Amino acid sequence: MLNAMNDATTEILLESYIFALDSVGARFIEMLNHKAKQGLKIKLHLDAVGSQFIKMGPSLKKQLDERIQLKWFHRWSWRRPWQFNIRDHRKLLIVDSNQVFLGGFNIHKQSSLIYFGDLRWRDSHIKIEGEIVEHFRRYFITFWHKRGQHYLGPLEKIDLVPNLSFRCRYLLRCKLKSHIDKAQSNIFCTTPYFVPDEFVIKALIEAAKRGVDVRLLVPFESDHALVNALANRYYFRLIESGIKVFAYLPRMIHAKTIIIDSRTAMIGSANLDYRSLFINYELVCFFHSKSLALSMTKAFLNDCQQSMIVTRKTKFKITKWWLLRPLAALLKHWI
Repeated sequence: MLNAMNDATTEILLESYIFALDSVGARFIEMLNHKAKQGLKIKLHLDAVGSQFIKMGPSLKKQLDERIQLKWFHRWSWRRPWQFNIRDHRKLLIVDSNQVFLGGFNIHKQSSLIYFGDLRWRDSHIKIEGEIVEHFRRYFITFWHKRGQHYLGPLEKIDLVPNLSFRCRYLLRCKLKSHIDKAQSNIFCTTPYFVPDEFVIKALIEAAKRGVDVRLLVPFESDHALVNALANRYYFRLIESGIKVFAYLPRMIHAKTIIIDSRTAMIGSANLDYRSLFINYELVCFFHSKSLALSMTKAFLNDCQQSMIVTRKTKFKITKWWLLRPLAALLKHWI
C-alpha cells in the first residue's frame, strides 16, 4: 500500500475504520504528506470511534498536511445520538483510479510483522488493478458525500457489495444466503467474530445437511471477550449439525473471507456478526475466479492445520463472562 501511494501521480483515496497514531500510522502520515506536497488530491475518510477521534483526532489533524482532505465518520452529536452506534467499518485504498486495496487490514501496528512481531494479526487483503478500479472509486466518492450506499450491480467476474443499500436493507445477508444455498461441494468461512442471525445460521446448517463440506475458522483467543462468549454458544450448535469449527491457535485471526465450491471467493471488511450484517457500513467483493478461490483455499487449509478442531469439550478462555451471557444474548445486535 505504501509502495502504491509512493508511485501515485494524481489521487489517493483512503478509508479505514482504524487509523492509529503508532509506528504504522506514522509511515502512512509521512507518505500522505509527501504526496500532498507533490500536488496530489488526497481524501482521508476515518471512523470517529475506530480511529479514536476524541483522543487522537486533533493530534492527527496537526500532523497532516493542510492540503489533505480529512473527514470523520459519525462523530458524537447531541442532535443525532443514535448515529453514534453506526460505524464505518470499511477498509479501502484507491490509487490513481487504477489500483485498489481492500480487505481486513486496518492502519495500525497489529497488522505489521516489523512492528508487532510474530503475534501480528493474521489478516487478508487483496490488490486489484485495471479499469475496474473506477467501480470501487464510485463507492468511495458516493460514501464520502454522504449519499449512502447505492448498489451498482455485479460486473462480469466481480460483484462489489455494500452490506446495506436503499433497495435492499440487508443486501450482504441476502447475497451470502444465495451463495450458500447454491453451494454443492464446500463452504470455507474465516471470521474473527461469529455472531450471525438465524437466517445465516440455518443456511449453513442446511448446506451441511445436504452434504456440503462446511468449515468455520475462528480465533481461539479473541480480542473481544464478550463476543467470544456469544460465539462459543453458536459453535456447539454448528458442530452438532456436522459443521467443522477450527480455532486458530498461533495468534488473533482477523481475516474475513469465504470460499464456495472452489470457484467463488469473498473478501472484504465484513465479519459474520450483527454489526457487519445490519448496523455498520461494510464493503466486500465476491470474485468468480477459480484461480483466486484455489489460492485462498490453500491459505484456509494451511490455517486449519495450525488450529484445533472445536468439540463439546473445548474450553475457550471465557469463564469470567459466563454470567453475562444471557444479557449479551439480548444485546448481540449492538456489541
